[in-house]
Amino acid sequence: MGEYVSVPLFVAQEIGRTLSDENLWLPTVTIDVSHAPEVADLARVHAVEGIGDVSTHAIRQDDAIVVGVQLTSPVQAIFAVAFSYELHGEFLNEVADAGSLIFATTGVEVAQEQHPLWLSVDIDGDALRQTMNLEAD
Repeated sequence: MGEYVSVPLFVAQEIGRTLSDENLWLPTVTIDVSHAPEVADLARVHAVEGIGDVSTHAIRQDDAIVVGVQLTSPVQAIFAVAFSYELHGEFLNEVADAGSLIFATTGVEVAQEQHPLWLSVDIDGDALRQTMNLEAD
């Protein structure tokens, strides 16, 4: 019998763009990690330990597109974020174009002053587009 793993699932809240250190605007989604401290701490761990190994995958069910993120080093973690195709389709195309997505784990209204650590991951843009273009069930 297969083993079940509990995966924290977050709902995409605010979407926008963050100016990177390379002076590029990168797609950013805010997620509420207040009940998942292990996810809240990932950006700090990666800032201290380095990027490590990160993989992403997306699935579509009706209007929902779920982007899963799995980290295998320097720590092991997995989480997923649910987007609405109707509400976030254009944004997800921007994510695919950029090949990157930033997960904002703190309020964006204080980001300019506090410079929080957020988690940035590479996204396989072609795979994300292919998932988005699947017909809704």
